[in-house]
Amino acid sequence: MPRSTPNFDQAYKKLNDAQRQAVDTIEGPVLVLAGPGTGKTQILTTRIANILKETDTDPGSILALTFTEAATKEMRSRLIDLIGQDGYFVKVSTFHSFCADIIAENPERFSKPSGLQNNTKKKKIQIISDILEHNSYTLLKPVGDPLFYVPYILGSLSDLKREGFPVDKYRQLVSIQKDEFEIQKEELSKTALLDKEKNLNKNLDLLDIYEKYQNKLQELGRFDFDDMINWVVEAFESDSDFLLGYQEKFQYLLVDEYQDTNSAQNRL
Repeated sequence: MPRSTPNFDQAYKKLNDAQRQAVDTIEGPVLVLAGPGTGKTQILTTRIANILKETDTDPGSILALTFTEAATKEMRSRLIDLIGQDGYFVKVSTFHSFCADIIAENPERFSKPSGLQNNTKKKKIQIISDILEHNSYTLLKPVGDPLFYVPYILGSLSDLKREGFPVDKYRQLVSIQKDEFEIQKEELSKTALLDKEKNLNKNLDLLDIYEKYQNKLQELGRFDFDDMINWVVEAFESDSDFLLGYQEKFQYLLVDEYQDTNSAQNRL
């Protein structure tokens, strides 16, 4: 069992009561909500160190996920500083890399057409631009600058995929929003009504663009890097035994994620 280190003791003493409670919780889920730069990553790495200090857990059975390579390097560095060489054996990965590993480990389950290519940024822009050029949209195609929203649309599609909303789930979400609007609209003030109607129309536009974008990717034999996350999520949701295999492999899952207070569908 790894022993306490001076660096761990020092880091632990700097925690406030709420942070210490999160670190001290060895079993069960823990949710830490805080803004950027408030020490979430430090809490997460200190909790990993504490799990290894207080239990006989194999470092390789701990999975820590984040969204950027820079964040994985930072997390790994902090772990090594806190617990020494055991920090090298904790599985620290981006969501994309972890999903890529799962897909590579299970080729029979994730059999994609041969020659399927990862989409490039240039090709993404081209596809969205073509969709906007050949279709009419209420709010996402300004008359004076029809391509103005291209970067925002690409960002929103990426966010939706990363947050687990493929086209079918996003369609359900927009449908719920539409139903809620119809129920509430008689009780809304004029300003609130206009705001909600505008937001709904943007989401309806985005849904149509999303559908056309995914169809075009399939036609071209391409995929977005973010699509891999949804492929793995769908596999886990459809096969409990497949999910159980990875749950048994990784005894602890810790996620370091920055989440905007605005959901992806409200970001445009």
